[in-house]
Amino acid sequence: MALLVAATPALAANKLGDARAAFPMLANYLKLPSAERSRFAPAYYFKAAGQPLAAPVWMILDGKRTPFPIDANGRVGRLPTPAELDRGKLEIGVDATAKIQISLSVEPLVPPSADLDAQELAEAIAQAATGSRKAAGLLALAVPRLDDVVFVGAGSGEIEFADGHKAALPIVKGQPIYTPSAQPGARRIRLARTPTKLDID
Repeated sequence: MALLVAATPALAANKLGDARAAFPMLANYLKLPSAERSRFAPAYYFKAAGQPLAAPVWMILDGKRTPFPIDANGRVGRLPTPAELDRGKLEIGVDATAKIQISLSVEPLVPPSADLDAQELAEAIAQAATGSRKAAGLLALAVPRLDDVVFVGAGSGEIEFADGHKAALPIVKGQPIYTPSAQPGARRIRLARTPTKLDID
């Protein structure tokens, strides 16, 4: 569910690396017309020694050093701007020899909730499927097909359909998932608990 990207040697050795190297595929995503990326975004997670990064992170651009938000799960709190990607450096407050792992996932621009609009999720999945292939360019054939959303940490859930009947969400690898093509007519998704994240997979 996540594309693992090895940290560059410079990032691991010097705690300092190019922002573009730390955020693979982001430049291509930002080149998509805004109307084609209004429902999904890449999400980046930083780890050190297999655990979410707990160290501070700074963005250095044109001599200015500003804190860069990372939450308790290691998720980057905001995406770098085009200028930061082009000229910025990312500094991480870890030992010079520490290795940093970066994982990339695709997520809908829908806040995690225990009650979700199924159509809104379906539109995010469809847009992400098209946008990810465009962003990949020549590597589009290697991009996995995106056709469902995984409710990480939700435990279980059910689908309410337009005609009023309900059905349990399928469970895959311990997580409930929603696949619009397999559940046409879905109206609401109701989960046992609020998921920690939504993953388009």
